[in-house]
Amino acid sequence: MESEAQVFYISLASIGVGLIITCMRYGYKSKCSEVDICCIHIKRNVVEEIKYDIENPTEEEEQVKEKV
Repeated sequence: MESEAQVFYISLASIGVGLIITCMRYGYKSKCSEVDICCIHIKRNVVEEIKYDIENPTEEEEQVKEKV
């Protein structure tokens, strides 16, 4: 296999893996109880996550509260 073809296939594989990781990150960070991405359906219980977020605010949220 020529080196140009290898570079192409490695780049194509990297883009594919990056797309999969981005989709997984979207599904995890969203506070939706159900997420549909193409043929992947994710159903989550987000009640506990919301309670945790309220009890443990991030630094950004604390700065917003201080400004108000």
